[in-house]
Amino acid sequence: MVVVYGTVCRDRMHGVSRLPEPGGYVEIDWQRESVGGEAVNTALALQSWGQNIVLCGNSTGSPALDQMLESVGLSTAQLPPGDHPEPICDIYVTPDGQRTMFGIGFREMGDHSDSSLVPVSPGQWVTVDSNHGEAAWSVARRSQEAGMHVYVEDFVDDNPRCWDIWQSSTDWVAHRGDIQRNVRWLEDWVATKGAFAILSDGANGFVAGGETSFGDCRPVRHYPPFPCPQVVDSTGAGDVFRAGMLLGLSQGWELSKCLAFASAAGSLNCRSVGANLGLPAESDILALIRAHPEIARSYE
Repeated sequence: MVVVYGTVCRDRMHGVSRLPEPGGYVEIDWQRESVGGEAVNTALALQSWGQNIVLCGNSTGSPALDQMLESVGLSTAQLPPGDHPEPICDIYVTPDGQRTMFGIGFREMGDHSDSSLVPVSPGQWVTVDSNHGEAAWSVARRSQEAGMHVYVEDFVDDNPRCWDIWQSSTDWVAHRGDIQRNVRWLEDWVATKGAFAILSDGANGFVAGGETSFGDCRPVRHYPPFPCPQVVDSTGAGDVFRAGMLLGLSQGWELSKCLAFASAAGSLNCRSVGANLGLPAESDILALIRAHPEIARSYE
């Protein structure tokens, strides 16, 4: 079992030819809606690969959003009730697959969560994203103290370490597009915080390194990306990468296999619109890895 705690929202996606200049105008070419949020995206990916999951997080504030979650097979039993406007993420996607996001109701998410609903199961994995602020830190600390393995996403504030695996991206920290500076940045982060850390940088791949709680220690270095056949929308790629890591970690895979599977999964998720509307099948992920043996070998 993997416990996934964090953001639950409605995603409203808009395709545009470009982002307008201040005061400008751009026509919206297409629109889509789906359930979304970091926790939902990761939970749906894990579920699609046959992993047992428990989704925990903020209340939806909306029977309609509850129904959307249930329609994709996600139970709302561990989400607290709440009467408030549902959180929404408006996502604008340009033809190069890059996305720009605007949130509604994200500041209040932590107030609409209940950490007591998060099941504690020593020895199991729990993953937590940072959008709930102090509530997210509380879940991570409580889970670690209870003997769970903790995987955090975007915990970039200066707080004491409460994780086994850390993941973030150059959307939040470090230096987009500069591999060597990112290696140095992550070396400093690992030296300060400890544990194993992953810093993704979109089409530039990612850097990772540090010591895991299960005895694997690796120097911080760059890992090349597995190529996506056609980049349509990069929304959710990091969440699906995280799901790939958790699938492997929960099943006791070697770290090299976890990283390669996660990288290929995140890449293939960019083939379609939406963070979770075109999740890659496990067979497609493994096929992509087999098709690029030179990249796969570089992960060993």
